[in-house]
Formats: sequence, structure tokens, C-alpha cells
Amino acid sequence: MRVSPGSALGPQEWDRALLRQPSAGLLQSWHWGELQARFGWRIERLAFDDGEGGVCSLQLSSGVLPGTTIAYVPRGPVVAAGAGQAALEAIESKTRADTVLRIEPPAPPEDPWVALLEGRAFRPGPAVQPEATLQLDLTPELESLREGFKPKTRYNLSLAERRGVAVRTSRDVRTFAALSAQTARRQGISLPGAPYYQAALETFEAGDGVRLYLAEHEQRPLAGIMVFRFGDTAYYLFGGSTERGRELMPNYLLHWTAMVDFRRLGCRTYDWWGIPSDPAPDHPWFGLYRFKTGFGGERVPYAGLYEQVRRPGRWVWEGRLRKLKQRLRGPILR
Repeated sequence: MRVSPGSALGPQEWDRALLRQPSAGLLQSWHWGELQARFGWRIERLAFDDGEGGVCSLQLSSGVLPGTTIAYVPRGPVVAAGAGQAALEAIESKTRADTVLRIEPPAPPEDPWVALLEGRAFRPGPAVQPEATLQLDLTPELESLREGFKPKTRYNLSLAERRGVAVRTSRDVRTFAALSAQTARRQGISLPGAPYYQAALETFEAGDGVRLYLAEHEQRPLAGIMVFRFGDTAYYLFGGSTERGRELMPNYLLHWTAMVDFRRLGCRTYDWWGIPSDPAPDHPWFGLYRFKTGFGGERVPYAGLYEQVRRPGRWVWEGRLRKLKQRLRGPILR
């Protein structure tokens, strides 16, 4: 299989090649790489001449220790069935100088990708992306789609409509960042700030690749979501809300509005991006899990992250320093 620099393809050719494969997703898209490049990642792209147009976008970053680098393949490589071995060989060759190579394949736990990675000295590592997602089919008529929601979800959606919650598309990233910061504080996580959201709008807005929605009541912002589009899938990645006004159920109307809009743009799937696996009621994300599953959809599990460590001793110290920095800074969401 011949391997060539993916940068020679250009954005449209890259995405077209990517979308030929059923495992194509947002994180291997050209514009996602461009967005990450604006925040310190070095992007390397590989195109595989496997007869099916496979591609792989590598994200490379410097480690905490001088001289260490991390190569990361998010939800990739995206290649035809049977081309995985050759693709891995090409990726390993490209990243030979890096301290560690991390791959999160776009595949379920029982997929042949797992055996393939383990056979090349990859071992399970700490996941960067969610272990599972929830995907909702948008193809039914809107009335049928709404009827498929759980009764409590339909009730809360109607309540938001009756009480005058208004949803609009916006470019007000400062308001959205303030909303997401409140959510981050409540949940004890880190979320991006206004510069990242602004960059996302600038990078993806051509061709309706992203929309920012704000929900308001009496001109007071209550909640917001940022939804991306790649191929025929809409991806909900970021959100935030205030504690006040929760009784107005703005998040239900936000997502319903996004579903209607992206369905009109040709999307067939609404990807909720992440859910925990069968959480107990005392799980910190149980409320979020219950909210998302109230809309229905199919749970899609992933195999998780596998890493190939080339310099183990240096990587052990790297990990210890990373844990120390996280304790000092708080949780980090990538």
C-alpha cells in the first residue's frame, strides 16, 4: 500500500476520501485538525492508496519533559477493511521518533482492531475520548421523531416551549463561555474558553459545519450548546447552563432545535458524543446520562485507547509529572 502526505489532498479531497469509509468521523476531518493546530498540536496527515481512499490524521504534541512527544490518532485511522495492518505500519514509521503513539480506533471493543493493535505491542491506556456514545436516528418525520422520546423528555420539551424559552443561533462566544464555565465549576471538570469556541466557529462555519445555540428567557441567557456537522452526522460536543432557570428546561428545547436544524441540512444522525456505561444512580454523570437517553437512540461503544510506548522509563516520569500538574490545575478535558 502506497502512503503519501495527506496535505497534498487539500481539505475537500481529504474529507471526500474520509467519508468513503463507514467509520469516518469528526475527529479525523480536515477542519478538526486545523482547529487543534491553532492550540499547540502539530498535525501530520497520511493518505493511504489502498484502493478505497483511506486516511489518517495524526495529532502530535510535546510532552511535559523536554524531548518527549506524544503522537495521537483520535478515532482513526480510517481505512478499508483489511488495510489496518499496513496503515499501522505506516503510522509507526511516521512516528518512530515519538515517545509514545496513542491510537483510539473508530471501532467497538470486539472489533479486529483490538487484536491487531495488541499484536503490535499496543496496550490499553487512559482514554481521551468517551468510552461510548449515543446516536439518534434523525430520518423519521419530525412528529414521529418527537414521539420516540421518553414521556418525561416530551413533557419537559413542551414545558420549555409553553414557558417562553427562546432558542437562537449566535456567535456570542463570550456568553457561551460564561455558561460553560458555570457548568465546569459545578461538575468539577475543565472546558474550553472563549478563544477555543471562537476558533471553532471560524474554522467550521463554512458550509454550516458548526452552530452555536443560546436559550434565553426574557432576554436572559440560560443555556447554550455547540453542535458540529461532518458528513451526515451532527455532533454535540460542548454545552453550558446556569443554575438559575433550570426549571424552564432550556436544554431540551436547545437540542430539539439543533436536531430539527441539522436534519434539514441533511444530517441523518445526532451524536451525543459521550455517555458512561450503565451508570448507577450515584454516578456523578447519572443525570447527564438520563437526560441524553431520554431522547432515545442507540448506544455505540468504543474499544478505547491503545498506546505503544517506545521509551518506558521516560514515559513513567512523564506520567508522574502530568498527574502532578493535573492536581495543581484541576481536571483537564481534551
